Amino acid sequence: MLQLLSDRLRPADPADRDAGLSIVEVVVALLVFAVITVGSVVAVGLTLSITSDNRSREVATNLASEAVDVARGVADVIQVTSATTTKDVGGVTYKVAQTAAWQTTTGVDATCTPAAATGNGSLFYKRLQVAVTWTGMRSPDSPVTSDTILAPNSRLNDQDTGTILIGVKDSQGAAVPGLVVTVEPDTGSSTPGKALTAASKPAATNADGCAVAIKILPGAYKVTISRSDAAPWRDASQAAAPVKTVVVAKGDSAPVPFTYELGDDYAIKYAANYTGGTVLLPDNLKTTVLGGPSPTTTSGTPADVWLYPLATGYRMVAGDFRPTGTAGGSCLSPDPSLWPANAAGKTAPVQPFVAASDKKASYSLPMGVTTIKLADGNDKVVRAVSTAALNGDPGCAVPQSYEFTVKGKTSANEVTLALPYGTWAITSGNSTTSTFRGVTLSGLIGTILGTIFGGGGAGTNVVSLDPRPAS
Repeated sequence: MLQLLSDRLRPADPADRDAGLSIVEVVVALLVFAVITVGSVVAVGLTLSITSDNRSREVATNLASEAVDVARGVADVIQVTSATTTKDVGGVTYKVAQTAAWQTTTGVDATCTPAAATGNGSLFYKRLQVAVTWTGMRSPDSPVTSDTILAPNSRLNDQDTGTILIGVKDSQGAAVPGLVVTVEPDTGSSTPGKALTAASKPAATNADGCAVAIKILPGAYKVTISRSDAAPWRDASQAAAPVKTVVVAKGDSAPVPFTYELGDDYAIKYAANYTGGTVLLPDNLKTTVLGGPSPTTTSGTPADVWLYPLATGYRMVAGDFRPTGTAGGSCLSPDPSLWPANAAGKTAPVQPFVAASDKKASYSLPMGVTTIKLADGNDKVVRAVSTAALNGDPGCAVPQSYEFTVKGKTSANEVTLALPYGTWAITSGNSTTSTFRGVTLSGLIGTILGTIFGGGGAGTNVVSLDPRPAS
């Protein structure tokens, strides 16, 4: 090609030397030049890319080795945890991801708590895997890796003891560090363990949400987790300091997993269905929270209740609701959904499940409301005790009792009370230890007098607080 081009540029015949190049020949010449140039540029670029990647791989190797050295320098192998860090070197961002997991004598590999309750064996060593990636790496699926094993400085177990492995995660599966962990013998068990020595007690949960109690003598133990700052964290059963029991066997590692998170703040408006003015709430009111693994109750009338985050939210009923089959007896009256249709065919409205938004929610809690006249103008305490069900009330097999501190009474010695739905005998007295006498029901707000439904004489202070509309 070059020879033809030369012959054309300088013909042998002098007469032809004044002839110029055709446009086709010029284009061909430029194409040849372009191919050579592009090939050279690609070759140079590839060489630079490979050189840069090799240089980055050397840096990544050093970072992986550094991570391993740092882990080996930790005095307590229990505190070596999984972590991900980033570091900028020479304008390149490197991500160093390390994973730490226990290896047991039976081959179990677990970051914190093994899946099996028993048969896990004794803790043997901790395995550390480090993987380093960086921006612009040529093979994203081929990070620089480094593996090592970390042996404890001293024996974690002996043939006569076991281990308790505590793991705590939040509702999203993220580790919860910094929690106080307490392990003590379960004195309610037929085979309680022994008090832990100082060396056996677990430290606070580490960055993996793990804590380890070592050299534990066989027996039953209670494990409790809590916050040192008293922040309103809850588990799924709404416990602020959840407790689990575990049985430790010789030569085994017993897992104790928890789920624990900062609660959602529910602002409760009690007796939200009443708009008539001041209403007294029971000093010892119980509110039942529905939506978790089982019903739970809160005590008193706090303006805010913190509940474990749940996407579907919660439904609440005023009173100590106990579903059918509850040990010790049921109490169905507080739940409006369990009241049958009345004579008019009406059923009670049921409050919906409410989920928190941005950790906050408001909840309107309906209650039964009635106005009473005190048995004596000097009475300072009102007592309401559940009694025989009336008017379709599903009833309470377990007696319920609520007390009110009298305040804001009218000149006629009347006060308005809010109570859980159900049938109540209401009395008043001068103090909690004095004689209580029946009150007079002077105002009915969505209630049915006991005298209409089986009451009489001493039963005139009986009222059925009915959640169903009259018509």
